Amino acid sequence: MKRTLLLLFLAGFAHTQTITILHTNDMHCQFAPSPATWVQKEPKPMIGGLVALESLVRAERGKGVPTLLLDAGDIMTGTPIAKINSNGILGGGFMDMMNMLGYRAMTIGNHEFDEGQDNLGKLIAAARFDVLSANLYQQDHLITGKPYAIYKIGKLRVGVIGLTLERLFDETAKKNLEGIRVEEPTAAAQKAIDEIDARTDLVIVLSHQGVDEDLDMASHLHGADIIVGGHSHSRLNKPIRRNGVLVVQADSKTRYLGRLTVTVSADTVSNYSYELLPAWVDDVKKPNKKLQKLVQEYQDRIQKEYGQPIGTLLVDWQRNHAAESNIGNYLADVIRSACAADFACLNSGGIRKDVHKGILSKLDIVEILPFTNYLTRFQVTGAQLLTLIESNAKSALRQEPGILQISGLSYSYRIDKGGAIQVLSSAVNGQPIDPARTYTGATVDFVVYGQAEKYFGFAVDQSEATGVLLSDAVIDYILAHPQVESRIDGRITVIDERRKP
Repeated sequence: MKRTLLLLFLAGFAHTQTITILHTNDMHCQFAPSPATWVQKEPKPMIGGLVALESLVRAERGKGVPTLLLDAGDIMTGTPIAKINSNGILGGGFMDMMNMLGYRAMTIGNHEFDEGQDNLGKLIAAARFDVLSANLYQQDHLITGKPYAIYKIGKLRVGVIGLTLERLFDETAKKNLEGIRVEEPTAAAQKAIDEIDARTDLVIVLSHQGVDEDLDMASHLHGADIIVGGHSHSRLNKPIRRNGVLVVQADSKTRYLGRLTVTVSADTVSNYSYELLPAWVDDVKKPNKKLQKLVQEYQDRIQKEYGQPIGTLLVDWQRNHAAESNIGNYLADVIRSACAADFACLNSGGIRKDVHKGILSKLDIVEILPFTNYLTRFQVTGAQLLTLIESNAKSALRQEPGILQISGLSYSYRIDKGGAIQVLSSAVNGQPIDPARTYTGATVDFVVYGQAEKYFGFAVDQSEATGVLLSDAVIDYILAHPQVESRIDGRITVIDERRKP
């Protein structure tokens, strides 16, 4: 808050006002409703989508309390609308819908880069609201040109500062980040706060970096009042207060609208209340007809292009970022087959959806694999492959960044009581790994180009891009083998001594 004697003197003239901050994050182009899979009844009730979200926003605005609608980034990648060209912009249709909701500001998430920097620039230009980032640079220029904005909400002057995660290069394909530089978020936030503090009654940091990072940042900031967060998909049912800063986040994929109502007196949040509002489709009584029509147009277009059945899934596909999964095994098998490789691997974070058994459509596959990831072959020695295995075992132990799902490769390892890893056995197609031999591997370009050291434990020297999109390869494989059954078959075996008495 303000610290100078002048501002203490002026505090008596400061406004007292109650406002409501409405917020979303990590919408991932979820423009249509989806089943609430956690509800224990059938059929599952539908939740989310922009029609239901708009209905909640409109109801809040109708209460007479001044409102400010914000989004904390990652609007892109998740449904096929992100791949649909609208007026020369991939994902432009989703931006059109956001414009109809009347957002005032958003910040940039890592997935805004998924279709390249040129497309991101077009998205920013198409937004009829501010796109803010105080720490994201293209060469020496802020990529949005707007580190912050100040809004008059009721009687209050509300400053909003945008921040993008420092680990952007760990989360995004390097091919989309040429010339990009990320300044450390807390330092960038404090610099912006110092610039606007004297001109505002309330300071909000709109942050895309994750709730743990937001809490750490809150501990070091001076002059911030609220952090509206994203990236970690955290469903915070109540704010976390740290160093006087309220930290909030609203799940993901348009399922909830965060509502933070604050009373500001003499430049201080004197009172607040909070609720996560679920966007139940059945609660929408009077939908916005214009928005509803636009949503339906895109649903029809996607159904026509992606809705046709391609096969039958005989078992549920379930993801696991820390262990072997049946969907991971299947996808890795497809990659190995398509590339005629000795072994294949796929980052677990690239698998974005579980699927219940039944009819499989193209839509299922592009929602499971929404990224523009191309199959890539690479060469490694057996010694390097042993390093990859050890790195993968350690990733499972710390659950970061998530393991590689594998095919043609198998191994077992022990975790001792102190948490140390020892690889016990390893094989390629049933044969022990020869450290001196060269093996052909296959994965996606995201892993090979720029992320190999994180996933493999070493950089790849020899690689070959195939030009084949992973989702296309999977669709083609299912069309050729329409009865789909995959299982966990012991490719990774763990002996955990810590669990023994």
